[in-house]
Amino acid sequence: MKLEDGKKNIKYKILSIEGGCRSKDRLIKLGLIPGSIITIERSAPLKGPFMVDVSGSKIVVGRGIASRIDIEEIF
Repeated sequence: MKLEDGKKNIKYKILSIEGGCRSKDRLIKLGLIPGSIITIERSAPLKGPFMVDVSGSKIVVGRGIASRIDIEEIF
């Protein structure tokens, strides 16, 4: 499942990130690395960005990047 398909207030684990070195490096610096646990806090309407919680930090991720992040729900 991609991050853009996730639902609010559910915990997910990042499985992988697709894309080039620049985008991966930027996401890693923000704390979005494979194995991280995230929660989607907000999803803006009309293809707007997502706000995710990573270890207590709020990060805004655009839909283009969200479509490249593979996640799985944690039960």
